[in-house]
Amino acid sequence: MFIDWGGTLALTKDNRTVIDAAGHPVLMPNVVATLARERPRFDVCFIVSNQARIAKGEIDAAEVLRRFAWANEQLGRPFTAWRLCPHGDEDGCGCRKPRPGMLLELAGLHDVNLAASTHVGDSAKDRDAARLAGIATFIWARDFFNWV
Repeated sequence: MFIDWGGTLALTKDNRTVIDAAGHPVLMPNVVATLARERPRFDVCFIVSNQARIAKGEIDAAEVLRRFAWANEQLGRPFTAWRLCPHGDEDGCGCRKPRPGMLLELAGLHDVNLAASTHVGDSAKDRDAARLAGIATFIWARDFFNWV
């Protein structure tokens, strides 16, 4: 299973992860319970995230990776690995969703059958990356996490 970060796992505002008073990301509703219930159905689980703010110099990759690692600990270590794309749309890289580079890289490293995989996300870029990678199932985050 592949899961987007911003707007899917973590609350965002103005394309920035919302941080609580302790300096940690605010997780979206039902993330803890849903992952606890659904994660055992999948051999592996990955975070895949566009992070254009890195290219703009607004945040560094190490901080984003720290946030992913913190969420992994808080959620009971459901994630096998994670990838981020530090580029902007104008860079034309292969890793920025909707291009499938991050998904294909993780699938290759972890011997994932993409045709039997699921991607959960909140944007058309997530949906299109799943399709381009050959992922069989895309689920909108609102449906997966049962947001009302």
